[in-house]
Amino acid sequence: MTDTDEARRRRSEAARRAAAAKSPEARREAARKATARRTQEQRREAALKGAAKRSPEERSETARKIVAKRDPEAHRESIRKGFAAMSPEQRRTMALKAAAARDREAHREAVRKGMLTRSPEAKREASRKAAETRQRNREAAKGEAPS
Repeated sequence: MTDTDEARRRRSEAARRAAAAKSPEARREAARKATARRTQEQRREAALKGAAKRSPEERSETARKIVAKRDPEAHRESIRKGFAAMSPEQRRTMALKAAAARDREAHREAVRKGMLTRSPEAKREASRKAAETRQRNREAAKGEAPS
């Protein structure tokens, strides 16, 4: 074993012992700080490595739990902030890439399936909102003030 390997082994062993002695809160805080120091590429590699260790069922279950806990309003707000930070050219490029990558038939099928699972009240509400949006767009095209 080379000197560098031996030094690395000693450091990792010391880190393991230190982590075992810490409280869960201290470990969580240390992990948060370590994550904050990583670059975007390092975070991506770590996420891919972690995902590769788990089965597709485990990954989808985790995703379901995350979505169930997400605050919809906070999520919308973070999306709005992200879009606000982009230039119009960046937003346009992103929209074009998304449209090009979308399988039109699969998208239509997903929309159909989604519509089948909605209640009649939800369908009426969506229809009403769409009609209001069309009305606002017509008024805006005419140059009228929205009501």
